Amino acid sequence: MKNTLRYLSLTGLLAATLSACGSKDQAETTATTASTETPVTTEPTAPAETPAAAPTTPAVPAATFDISTVPVTAENLGAFPYLSGLKTYEENTSNSEEYDFERAYVYDGKNLVPVEGKVSQRLFNPKSGEKKASELMIRRNYESLVTGLGGVKVFAGEVPREVIDKVGSDEVYKHGKWSISNDHETDAYVIRQKDKEVWVQVTALGGDANYNLTVTERAAMPQQATVIPAQELKKTRYRRAHSPLPQLRHG
Repeated sequence: MKNTLRYLSLTGLLAATLSACGSKDQAETTATTASTETPVTTEPTAPAETPAAAPTTPAVPAATFDISTVPVTAENLGAFPYLSGLKTYEENTSNSEEYDFERAYVYDGKNLVPVEGKVSQRLFNPKSGEKKASELMIRRNYESLVTGLGGVKVFAGEVPREVIDKVGSDEVYKHGKWSISNDHETDAYVIRQKDKEVWVQVTALGGDANYNLTVTERAAMPQQATVIPAQELKKTRYRRAHSPLPQLRHG
């Protein structure tokens, strides 16, 4: 009986020892496996880059008129602004302007082209007691005159509204007054000379038989503003400092 109990005790002890060893080996194996495996991490996916938009290049209007195709004339144009009004008409001075340097827009059949230089914009009215001229008579008079001077007609008709809007109606009116309109027909001419490029625009304004005559001679801007010399500035300041003060009247 004692031998049997001893045997059972030894058997239980052996089983417990083996069980403990098995648990330890399993734990070490698990730890080793965990230490050798590379942890998996989830990186946030970067959003795909949107390709940068290509810079937009403003559309350049296609050239529709080449000044070099106009024959050079040697006719005597006289003095600027070269062309008179009709004999039975007078200049409306309140609505006429002349500049040594300005910008005018001329329509070449497709685009409004800015031309800078001497600009004369004159509005003509029938003289009191004189017959009004028809639009046809006004236009034919200048066609005969300008082409007789060697000029070439570039355009005849109303300037399309979309062409004016492309430049801006305020800009066109500021520099054109009645010379550019989508309500009235305009005849545009150019005279080319060895040392001159002169644009002529005639616009008959309808009802009252008035008409606009714009003459533009391309030219460089006359530089009038200058730097004040130091000596002149000193003189000016001296005069100001020694000028008597104005006497104030009391009463």
